[in-house]
Amino acid sequence: MFKRYYVFVTMMTLILMVVSAGTTYANINIDQTRTIDLNKFYEIPMTEVKAGDVLSLDIQVTSGGPIDVLLMKSSDYPGYLNAIAKRGTFNYIEEASIKGITSQKNSYRFKENGDYYLVIDNTDVPDGGGSPLDQVDINLKVSVVTPAPTEPPKISGFEVILAVFVIFALAYRK
Repeated sequence: MFKRYYVFVTMMTLILMVVSAGTTYANINIDQTRTIDLNKFYEIPMTEVKAGDVLSLDIQVTSGGPIDVLLMKSSDYPGYLNAIAKRGTFNYIEEASIKGITSQKNSYRFKENGDYYLVIDNTDVPDGGGSPLDQVDINLKVSVVTPAPTEPPKISGFEVILAVFVIFALAYRK
């Protein structure tokens, strides 16, 4: 009886360590149809993004004119709002943004940890972007995922110590 219990607990501990070490989580997963009124926008806040996370975007305008898809750091978002109100300029991540589109699939690997906004823009900013004519209807798919590691997961020292403690506790229990 003791050996069965010992083997069961040891196996469960090892399985939990391996499973938890390789787990990845999706930060954002959106699949929706949306209407954006003329001179309005739709923002998607993305918090606690890690460097190396991958943003995937698939967007189609089903009615209306071209739109802009802008990725910006959260610190640049107030500048975007100000640019809409006062027709000014603002900062955004150009390599991850697309202007004047009606259909696009795109992906971007984040270079820095942080908070970001993805903005679907139906206004007349930024310069060189889509010129809004009316409201737009869009099909939108957005995801942010942490890619699985390419090397085998490493077991942390804490997990090893915990496993050794459990094994000794079982071996010396009365």
